[in-house]
Amino acid sequence: QDEDSAFPFESLAEATQAGLHKLCVPTEYGGYGYWQPGNCTGFYQILEELAFWEANTAQLLQITSHASGIVSWHANQEQRAKFLPEIVDGALLASLGSEAHLYENGQERLESELQPTEGGYTLTARKGFASVAAGARYLTVWCAIEGDAPYASRMVFALVPTDAPGVELLDDWQMLGMRSTVSCGVKFTNVFVPDDHIIGEQGDWVNKDPRTFSLAYAANHIGSARGAFEFIVDYVKERDDLRNSEVVQVKLGHMDSELFAARTALFATAARLDRGDDPDEVEADAVRTMHLAKEVVLRIPYEGFDIVGARAAHERYPLGQMMRDARTFTLHFRDDLYAARIADISLGKGFSAKHGRGGSTPFSDDQFETAQAHAGG
Repeated sequence: QDEDSAFPFESLAEATQAGLHKLCVPTEYGGYGYWQPGNCTGFYQILEELAFWEANTAQLLQITSHASGIVSWHANQEQRAKFLPEIVDGALLASLGSEAHLYENGQERLESELQPTEGGYTLTARKGFASVAAGARYLTVWCAIEGDAPYASRMVFALVPTDAPGVELLDDWQMLGMRSTVSCGVKFTNVFVPDDHIIGEQGDWVNKDPRTFSLAYAANHIGSARGAFEFIVDYVKERDDLRNSEVVQVKLGHMDSELFAARTALFATAARLDRGDDPDEVEADAVRTMHLAKEVVLRIPYEGFDIVGARAAHERYPLGQMMRDARTFTLHFRDDLYAARIADISLGKGFSAKHGRGGSTPFSDDQFETAQAHAGG
């Protein structure tokens, strides 16, 4: 699948059979109720364990879980009764926020708007990095109702069937890593979106929903780092020269400690979510956790090459793909921007979970009417 950039239909079918597609559907509709108040830690434990085995499938399950969690939170009663049983029965959802296009340069701007028409809206737009789209029944499109207010305050979610007239999945996913996610671009040309497929009220994601995606991404990175670390340790155990090398032992000790720090941060922050602590304070800790997770998932596979040696570059060993996947996946949102947001706290400038530049929300700034933080994860 990695070599061919092939979507992992079989892996997702197995995950669906095991019920992993309905993690974030409320229990009263047949799901497990994760990513709801007081019930977050288990979600991150599952994502971490899935990523330990395979990062691409873990990310796809993360995306469809977040999308179903958005529908569960923001849909009205009639919409829940319509869509949640489909999800429980196996319908996967993509989440389309980014408008960064792989064959264009320049700063990204969110411009997708719904135009009113009889019975609903029409949507003409282009989205990028549409993970799950290749296997999804619905595309959860981040877009705004036409108007003059800031984009985030007009934003809703349009639930568009993947096979709706005017929807085109682009063949543009030629990437270094995370290849089997097939996170292609999607074009929408005069697509009709009925009123009952508009999820949420304008601005509710930013103003009424405290949740973010940060800890889920951190869990994925940490699980992948654990997988790389276990491979390296198992390899060293079989080689007397490596097992007895103090240099190698020191490197393994550093890796182990860094993993411990990242995992401790992950589950300490998840516990704060479950306790219902202040959302801004919790998200600040989540961003700190994300920084640690990015560092550890980038460092461990890379340093593993020095320990294993030239054989690590052979395709029969997993370190090459692990390193490519980590380098690609950690670019979802720039780490320097995360670090700068944490520095604002130290400098007394404050921090907002949903009203600042982050990996879970659109934002506006003085230079551009609308910019994007790769929301949609």
